[in-house]
Amino acid sequence: MLLSLSVCFVVSIMVGQTSVHADFPLRVVVNGTKIGFPDAKPYLDKNSRVMVPVRFVSEALGAKVDWDEKASKVTVKQKDKTVILFIGKKEIDVNGKKDQMDTVAVTSKQRTFVPLRFVSQALGAAVVWDSAVRTAYINTNGETASKAETEIIGGLVVPKWNTHTDLLIAETGSTVFPGVSFQVNLLRADVNKQIEDLAIILSQKCDPASIEELVNYIKQKDERWEHLGKKYLYDERSKRYLYVYETEYEGIDIVFLSAEKSKVWKKNLGD
Repeated sequence: MLLSLSVCFVVSIMVGQTSVHADFPLRVVVNGTKIGFPDAKPYLDKNSRVMVPVRFVSEALGAKVDWDEKASKVTVKQKDKTVILFIGKKEIDVNGKKDQMDTVAVTSKQRTFVPLRFVSQALGAAVVWDSAVRTAYINTNGETASKAETEIIGGLVVPKWNTHTDLLIAETGSTVFPGVSFQVNLLRADVNKQIEDLAIILSQKCDPASIEELVNYIKQKDERWEHLGKKYLYDERSKRYLYVYETEYEGIDIVFLSAEKSKVWKKNLGD
């Protein structure tokens, strides 16, 4: 089942220096392993093609990349394959055979970006794009690339953990705090992306204002042993509470309380 977020609005939340929208960060998965982009990030161009920094090609696909600045030419070599692209041109040359792409290689902020699908397929890799979770799957081992499944947890459609998100998500199984639990962990992968995913998933049910308040609160904790007090806030759209546990360790635990329990809390708290 593919992830489908029926969100008709944009959540404008500042996470560090990153704006969170109702879309998952664009990801690339090669042979089942999620690839990290520490500086120049992949993006979708105006032709809806995934553009990746050319360095990705050499590191993730095991190819050698040469850049001819004078000719604005990118040459990618891998075993018996040689792929040539020119900045701003739709032509792609594979072992001397020329073909046309529907987009072009570009330079941006002193980085060269190439269309992921065309270059990967030219090198013999299989590529599948899953727009629901904004993920490109690439297999270089001769097998067909496939989309990973998602699941429904507590009425929320969530991406598969580890490959698609580093945010821990589960039903609480608690009678005291029934609902869906999320854990942002300061020691696990990219913390900003964990928080982005939290905001995006909650946007299926919650108001942007509630999500912004939640994100701003948990972002106060940016060190492992730093204290973060408990907090609860009521979301008008879902009529449910979001509860942040008190913590003095690397994990920040949040519960999206069940509707029934939220009714009880609303009556007792009166806010």
